[in-house]
Amino acid sequence: MNVEQLVNAINKLEASDALQCKLTLPEWKSLAPYLSMRFLKPGDPLMTEGDTARELFILADGELKVSILGNAIATLLPGTVVGEGSFFSGAPRSATVTPSCPGVAWGLSWDKFDAMTNKHPRLAVDLVKGLAAVLAVRMREAILVGHFT
Repeated sequence: MNVEQLVNAINKLEASDALQCKLTLPEWKSLAPYLSMRFLKPGDPLMTEGDTARELFILADGELKVSILGNAIATLLPGTVVGEGSFFSGAPRSATVTPSCPGVAWGLSWDKFDAMTNKHPRLAVDLVKGLAAVLAVRMREAILVGHFT
C-alpha cells in the first residue's frame, strides 16, 4: 500500500463528512514520512473508548465498525477520517473502532503533526482545514440526532 492508494481512497469517498483536503499527490507524498501505516486485523481494535492517544487515522482499505458502550453506531469506509476529536482535544476517545475485515489505515500522531507543521506549514494548514470541516459536519450531525453531549 502506498500513499497514492490513500489519496485515491480519500478522493473516492462520497460522504457528507469526507475529508475535503485539496492536497495534491506530490503534497501527500511530502507528508507521507509523518504518517504511519497500520495493517488492520478483524476484531483487533484500532482505538478503544476511553484511551487518550492523540492520533488520528485515515482508512485506506477495509471497513471499520464504530461502537459506543458496546453498541454499533457506524460503519466507516475507505477514505474516512477517524479519531480526529481526541487528536485535537487530547480528551479520551469517545468510541471503540474495530476493523470488520483486513485493511490498512494511515495514522498521524500529535508529535508527528507538530513536526510536520514546522517542516511543511502550508500543507499542515491545508490538512487542518480539511479535518476541521470533518469535525464541523460530524458535530452538526451529532446535534441533529441528539448524540451531542
